[in-house]
Amino acid sequence: MRVRRLGTMKILSRSIRFAGTLVILGLLAGLLGVLWFGIRVVAYEQEDDADHLRAKHEYLDSIRSARATDGRPNILIILFDDLGYGDLGVFGARSIATPHIDGLAEAGLRLDNYYSPSPVCTSSRAAMLTGRYAPRAALNLVAFPSGHPIDHTLRASNQNVRLPAEEILLPEILDAAGFETGMVGKWHLGDHSPSLPNDRGFDSYIGALYSNDMTPFAIYRDREILHAAPFDQTRMNEVYTAAAVEFLDRDREAPFFFYFAHNFPHIPLFSPTNDHGRSRAGLYGDVIEGLDDSIGTIVETLERRGQLDNTLILLTSDNGPWYEGSPGGVRGRKNQTFEGGMRVPFIAHWPRRIRPGRSSAAPVVGVDLVPTLLALLGLPAPPDRILDGLDLGAQIFDDATPVDRLIHYFGMNDGLDAIRDARFKYHRRRGIRSVGSDRLSYNELWGPWLFDLELDPEESYDATRSQPEEAARMARLFAQKQAEVEANPRGWR
Repeated sequence: MRVRRLGTMKILSRSIRFAGTLVILGLLAGLLGVLWFGIRVVAYEQEDDADHLRAKHEYLDSIRSARATDGRPNILIILFDDLGYGDLGVFGARSIATPHIDGLAEAGLRLDNYYSPSPVCTSSRAAMLTGRYAPRAALNLVAFPSGHPIDHTLRASNQNVRLPAEEILLPEILDAAGFETGMVGKWHLGDHSPSLPNDRGFDSYIGALYSNDMTPFAIYRDREILHAAPFDQTRMNEVYTAAAVEFLDRDREAPFFFYFAHNFPHIPLFSPTNDHGRSRAGLYGDVIEGLDDSIGTIVETLERRGQLDNTLILLTSDNGPWYEGSPGGVRGRKNQTFEGGMRVPFIAHWPRRIRPGRSSAAPVVGVDLVPTLLALLGLPAPPDRILDGLDLGAQIFDDATPVDRLIHYFGMNDGLDAIRDARFKYHRRRGIRSVGSDRLSYNELWGPWLFDLELDPEESYDATRSQPEEAARMARLFAQKQAEVEANPRGWR
């Protein structure tokens, strides 16, 4: 018995030593992992493409040498953050009053099939301002403030944390063409040089460098803090509207390009005390009605200055609504490539060119704005890169028949999720339905799917069985686009 007991004790002792060794090895592996992560973060430096940066400067210099602004309109882009398709009166809102924005639509154009280029903010803004889908612009993610844990994770995995310097933004082009350029609002394309607003074509800037749910949330004037963090967001509309009026009220000889990119209605939501309860849609509606007031003030300023008739105003949203807001009765919300995540309001107003009271079913995407504006202003496109957008001036400014084109839905990180033509929409197989609890969940793989948007705009019924030839055709077109992007991800010529 004693021998057996001694043998058992030896086995137990060895087991304890083995377990202790495993614990020590696990701790060492963890420490090495932390050390590796820290080294990757500290050593990280985003590299820009020197050859295409040189080509960019040559392109902008060629525009400067031939600048002539006579007869060109002012351009005002108004971009809201997470505004849903159904959040405006002119697009069907019943519990929110937006008379000033509705007035722009009634005196101009409403697009019923306008798509943001991405279902999330950073990549949508990068695509809209470059005319290139976010994978081309190499910023297909949500940027976080420097020092944030997710920013560290992006750096450790060697991903871009700002818009690459070689990408050409619309304000850089218009600045070179002789426009006076200004921005008020949310930037979200990087919080350090060479990717700050004043680095990328804006003569003046007042706003926040990222979303209003990120900290520290401060308001900048150019490169300096104007309102320190934590900024009182009940004053956001007041500060932004005053800054917009200050820019628009300046005496100038050259035309202007003004980018008014409001942080609202992204959460968290705030409204001043005197706006509480003004709408029938709670705090969200109060915020939207406050935004409408701001647009009314901007339009009144242009009228008072005698500039409204020759100012092209484009009003839209960076993606669909998040926790609140209306996607207009279709499936999906922000972060998703279903219709509700990317089909957003779009209004164009320009009394000298756009006939009032128009609506159009023409499919337009945010990447179309840059090539459309370049053609309108008689400016060449950059010769060294592909612009993914189309010149749709005939559809926007005139009454031309909508062009036959495909819409491409790029999701975050994973690339192309879906495509649509005039009638059908094809989704690749991917994680769709979240399974699990609030704290731990995953997306089950579903698809591929084909939706007949003419019969089923809510994307409720897979039409693959009833439309096998269309499903096969759309699958081929999807594969062709996917192969094109994979073969030339940055879109260089």
